Amino acid sequence: MNLLSQISPEPLDIVRSLAHHGYEAYIVGGAVRDLLLGAVPKDYDITTSATPEEIRAVFGRRSSRIIGRRFRLVHVYAGGSHTIYEVSTFRRQPDSNERRGKKSDDGKMIWNDNVYGTLEDDASRRDFTVNALYLDVMGDGQILDFSHGQDDLKRKIVRVIGDPAERFAEDPVRMLRALKLVGQYGFRLDKPLEKALRANLEKLTLASPARLFEELLKIVGGGHPILPILETFHHYGLLKYFWPVYDQAWEEGEGDFSRRLLKTYDMYMQTSDSPPSKALCLSVLVLPFLMSAHNPQNMFKLWKPSVEGARLCQRVIDVLFENYNVPRLFSARTADICNLVPKMMLRPLPKSVTGHIEYRYGKLLTEILFDTCHWDRSALDKLPPAPPRRSYRK
Repeated sequence: MNLLSQISPEPLDIVRSLAHHGYEAYIVGGAVRDLLLGAVPKDYDITTSATPEEIRAVFGRRSSRIIGRRFRLVHVYAGGSHTIYEVSTFRRQPDSNERRGKKSDDGKMIWNDNVYGTLEDDASRRDFTVNALYLDVMGDGQILDFSHGQDDLKRKIVRVIGDPAERFAEDPVRMLRALKLVGQYGFRLDKPLEKALRANLEKLTLASPARLFEELLKIVGGGHPILPILETFHHYGLLKYFWPVYDQAWEEGEGDFSRRLLKTYDMYMQTSDSPPSKALCLSVLVLPFLMSAHNPQNMFKLWKPSVEGARLCQRVIDVLFENYNVPRLFSARTADICNLVPKMMLRPLPKSVTGHIEYRYGKLLTEILFDTCHWDRSALDKLPPAPPRRSYRK
């Protein structure tokens, strides 16, 4: 299998630019895993022997920027596109003093992960064997595999590199990523990993709210069906710590309705050639709770647009995502999309609806709702098409 022929030119150019400046560089992690599984990677991570400052010197200040504190890396904008490629430096395992971030810290959780090392060091500190695969772009596309990751990939096993309990203590978000692989690909957990995961679920609360919301965005914008991932989180008890409000509603009417909407949304996305919209998916998750707030006795009923209804929508969003630090942009976009749903039923349709920047997603959310509830879609037939996609955000 010639993996290099399946990769877009930009990440290849980034690796080659680093190599031409005398640095080691490889495509690593999920992109390599997905290519070996026959899937199209959503993004490409690159790792190199160059430090963040050296990476930026290669690509220049206009095409790159250093980000992060706990884990410094470089965002590279290749070829003048808006696509961001993350380029990280080879890292080794920090010792207890290097990783310590708080005076009260026991030295296990990694608060500072900016100690650099060799390629072999970097491979030993990756989370799972199936993610510790390096594609040698400068050679003939050889896979560098230091931990039998290709064997585990063939057997569909999620296995931690090192001691699972210790690795989860270092970074509890690894538990979430292990279960994402189960939900996304139907993998199974290695027994020591599963035992350690079940014993350490509560430690996920040590991760910052902003980081947990970032992980939620990766799930809803990753291009994989979302419902199987959330079902896996719930099955293993992780959802209780990752998204408490949603977990509490799991067996309630809102939770059931939400999963039905997600199933329809997943089917829409699997047949669409457009990239997934994070804001649209968040709106799918919010809508059942909003409908229930408007009509507690009958959530399967559209509400009438009003100023008070818009305020209620924001309150529902605040409660549903109360354990996250939700950026105002996502909160506002989610509210706008949800509030467009009842307006789609107005006749004549106001220009303020068709001209709304979120009209495309408001219309699509309404279609998902009608299909899920098996409502008569004739009410939607006369809705005008959305304008060209270039005017929309993801």
